[in-house]
Amino acid sequence: MVAAPTHNEHSGSASTVVQVGNVAGGVHLYSGEALAPDHSAWLRSAWAYLAGAVMEMRYVARAGRVEGFLVVRAEGADRDEVEQQVVRLRVCLGTMPGQVISVPVRDEARTREVLAPFEPRGGVVEVRKRLTAHRTSRDDASSPWLAAVTPFTYRRQPWEPLWSAMAGLPFRTMLSVGLAPFTIGPGLRSHLAARATEFSRLAQVGPPPTGVWSAYRPPDEFAAAALPLVADAVRRYTDQAFLTRVSLAGEQPVPSVLAELAANTVSPPERNAGFVGASPKVETLDHADTATAWHNLTTLNFAPLSTYAQEHPPGAIGEVERVLVSITDIDEAAAVFRLPYKSTATASLFAEPV
Repeated sequence: MVAAPTHNEHSGSASTVVQVGNVAGGVHLYSGEALAPDHSAWLRSAWAYLAGAVMEMRYVARAGRVEGFLVVRAEGADRDEVEQQVVRLRVCLGTMPGQVISVPVRDEARTREVLAPFEPRGGVVEVRKRLTAHRTSRDDASSPWLAAVTPFTYRRQPWEPLWSAMAGLPFRTMLSVGLAPFTIGPGLRSHLAARATEFSRLAQVGPPPTGVWSAYRPPDEFAAAALPLVADAVRRYTDQAFLTRVSLAGEQPVPSVLAELAANTVSPPERNAGFVGASPKVETLDHADTATAWHNLTTLNFAPLSTYAQEHPPGAIGEVERVLVSITDIDEAAAVFRLPYKSTATASLFAEPV
């Protein structure tokens, strides 16, 4: 988005403003397995600019075409402050990767259409990091449940098959990826370290239950299997992260094959790795959660949903896991937040921004 006149959509109070840029991509020349551009450096710089703001990459597909929009929501103490902030954001985020073309949306009706392009009669599907929980076999564990979160894996997967599948449907669909800066504080770092220590202890042979009982406690198999994920979280989440939402909506029900394609595109599974290398979880929302999810989409919000426990029983998922499943580091964010691009091998589905 360049610093040209752009429509300011005041959402809620006058101190909340949304702006939209119409985005398309230039040709990506790749070699080896890098089938899509690397936008991680741009995301890293965006983190610093987005303090107090939210951005979303939104793909709207209809009639064989796809349109891409970068949407930004900013808040301030008053109207003047928030309008100055969105101008600053537009300038900073406008320094986009070389292959990306962006034009500000100046029309009020067009802005509102991008925010709510259709009625989601088909509901909303969310793609989440996978939660896995298991009852521990150890009576000396701090909790009867152990849980692990499988991170998104950034492999620069091609997105053309996903865009093509969306464009090929006989009804409108929308894929929306929202990011809000999240700072990892000392409290979370401490909890992650303690969690890693606990899993490491349970993954090994433990002491006998009593002084008169000579049999040692056997290792907890789940703790041993999940330990690489738990240790990775300690290394991964140290400072900068994003609160992250990946949503797929349609005028009609979103086909399960499309939802799974979206999950495997943002983070392909690792073969023979079990839950440690599993693909993301596809969550089809019920009526109540759909209303909340659609409000999140139209307002660039991150209100939690009841399905975030991923069908695990109450008490199985702790607060640390609830945080981990909702945030991404820069690499994970680069896996899910894809700016448009063109491939030399296929015709582009994107219209030029106007």
